[in-house]
Amino acid sequence: MILKLSKDQINLLIKEAKRRYPIEICGAFFGIINKKKEVHVKKIILLKNLLNSKTKFQIDPIEFLKFLLEAKKEGLQHVGFFHSHPIGTKPSTIDLKYMKLWPETIWLIISPLNCKISAYQIIDGFLSTIHIKIVKERRIH
Repeated sequence: MILKLSKDQINLLIKEAKRRYPIEICGAFFGIINKKKEVHVKKIILLKNLLNSKTKFQIDPIEFLKFLLEAKKEGLQHVGFFHSHPIGTKPSTIDLKYMKLWPETIWLIISPLNCKISAYQIIDGFLSTIHIKIVKERRIH
């Protein structure tokens, strides 16, 4: 699987992670998955971290549902979640626990201190790294 993001989308995520540092940011992204298993991100939604924590995040389920329904009306599907880590982009033990509840969903982790991003997915119970490809501009919300 390949996750396609624009440079503007990546910059938005890094900028927001830096702005909120040391609190973890979180959100969801929506897009289209083509027959080649390429995920084209069309919409990024920043969501509140209900925990307002430096080491954990919790997305408001009502806020997420609102954007999920909006995206469906736009012909987009939920393709992943994102959050930040103070240092590094490797999933934590807690991340892995919740990733297993959302198998095949892409999880993007942003590190504001080193401006890196990584993407992962649980496939058949195992953690897989997802390749991120920078593409021409995409719509950002």
